[in-house]
Amino acid sequence: MYKIFLIICFMLLVNIQSSLILAGGYKNFNVAIYCRVYEVQKMSDLNWLEKRIEYLEQHVKFDKLYLETYRDMILADRETIIKAKNFLEKKGISVSGGITLVMQEANRFKTFCYSNQEHLQKIKEIVEFTAGLFDEIMLDDFFFTSCKCELCIKSKGNKSWTDYRLDLLKDVAENVIIKTAREISPDVKMIIKYPNWYEHYQFLGYNLEYEPKIFDMIYTGTETRDPEYTHQHLQPYQSYSIMRYLENASGGKNAGGWIDPFARGYLDRYGEQISLTLFSKPKEVTLFSLQFLVEEMDKNDGTMEYLSNVTPLAGYVLSKADNFMDRLGKPLGIPAYKPYHSSGEDFLHNYIGMLGIPVDITPEFPYESNMILLTESAKYDNDIIQKIKTQLLDGKNVIITSGLLKALQGKGIEEIAELRYTDKKVLVHRFSDFRTIHESEKDILIPQIIYPTNDCWEIITAYSEGNGYPLLLMAGYGKCIMYVLTIPDNFGDLYNLPADVINMLKNVIMRDIYVSTESKSKISLFVYDNNTFIIHSFLPHRETVKVVIKGKADKLKELNSNRILEGVHCDNKTEFRFNINPHSYQVFKIE
Repeated sequence: MYKIFLIICFMLLVNIQSSLILAGGYKNFNVAIYCRVYEVQKMSDLNWLEKRIEYLEQHVKFDKLYLETYRDMILADRETIIKAKNFLEKKGISVSGGITLVMQEANRFKTFCYSNQEHLQKIKEIVEFTAGLFDEIMLDDFFFTSCKCELCIKSKGNKSWTDYRLDLLKDVAENVIIKTAREISPDVKMIIKYPNWYEHYQFLGYNLEYEPKIFDMIYTGTETRDPEYTHQHLQPYQSYSIMRYLENASGGKNAGGWIDPFARGYLDRYGEQISLTLFSKPKEVTLFSLQFLVEEMDKNDGTMEYLSNVTPLAGYVLSKADNFMDRLGKPLGIPAYKPYHSSGEDFLHNYIGMLGIPVDITPEFPYESNMILLTESAKYDNDIIQKIKTQLLDGKNVIITSGLLKALQGKGIEEIAELRYTDKKVLVHRFSDFRTIHESEKDILIPQIIYPTNDCWEIITAYSEGNGYPLLLMAGYGKCIMYVLTIPDNFGDLYNLPADVINMLKNVIMRDIYVSTESKSKISLFVYDNNTFIIHSFLPHRETVKVVIKGKADKLKELNSNRILEGVHCDNKTEFRFNINPHSYQVFKIE
């Protein structure tokens, strides 16, 4: 009887210790650390690993490590993986596997040739090896192909490169990767991570329509880094919007967001990527990678010091968000329809998000919404004109961009309004709603759109040399209105629009959202369905923001500081003013 009592006590102690380990994590999300095969190789020395784990634990409450088995033609040592896995699990850290299907990352990301049977056999062996070690495996974002060797050219035949690669990698995903993994371990959980270049997935074989159906989960690359001095030029808002897009595309199977510290320009940029990923309410965040999160410094006394310029910041950002995330509802935004395998006006959604207009990208047409945004990528839906008509006849507004107008010209858009996108351009810097003139600090190059007077009407006009051109116009059809937003040739010039002009755009586009802001560009708004919202400034200086709540709202409570703002009620709306610091955010609840 006494032995049974001791066993029960021991089991209770183990459970208490386990719960204490779990309690040490964040309450609203998990955090993982990704370890490349280069780092995994060094884990044969458990002291090397332990020192890094100890350093990370000082700053970040992580729950998991991904141990990569393959990258750059290097396959990790099985015994080293087992040794490291056992060590980590004894510390209460869960361990999953990772595979990066790249042959030479430094050589412009040289990919496998998926037309080559020898390459496919190599991939099969990598998957077999990994599935024999882990219950969960993530494919890092290199499951694409840019190969145009003679074998690929011959195999492609008359197909486009896009169609060929979509079909090819769909087959490889199902019949090589997943099938092989499940032959080794029937219950293995397979995750595919998508890169940050969502506009171009289809060109390299990423099949966002099909792959989420056959993989257990997907993962999202939210690295936006520096928007100017990198090859991708991704806008900061995308760290949020791509999470929402892939959540919508996967039917809720988006397991988390992935951030790296590279090419950021300044330290705030790293923290902002993490924050915006968290604003989407992910299940997990992965920090890449162990080598770049822990640095070694030789001291004069022969000892080593472990330090990092990003890990303490990551810990601060994660803890700050964890304080309020459980008080946020479901994210809201203007639905922006982007059909599967589409592109056009690349990444424009994020420039609009940087104006303070919340955007929610979706691959399914949002029939239920009273206002939808259609960029040029919507042209990939052959029925898009009929869908626009249906929305308008149902009493729902549609806003299309000038890029989509151009794409649909001569294909039926004239049945709604006989507009014409011309090849002529004009430089403008003065804007008006026919009451007040607002000037931008720089000239902005826009396309000229021609419309029939009184059948269509300008809401915002751009002036130049005694003439005017629509920046935003309206065309009635059925019960509602189709709006056309003129997009500058350089999307970045949207940021140069005067604040008052941006506010006019918000008044139209955000009419069905309960909160909006009046401010300059580069102050973004993130809205949730329970009267909570976040305002994030990407500006390098302090700025005043006006928050406008539809209806009466006596107070705003800032959820991190518990500071209370008093509002001014007038004309069925309530206005609040406050200052926001550079590269920072504030979280509010309407009370």
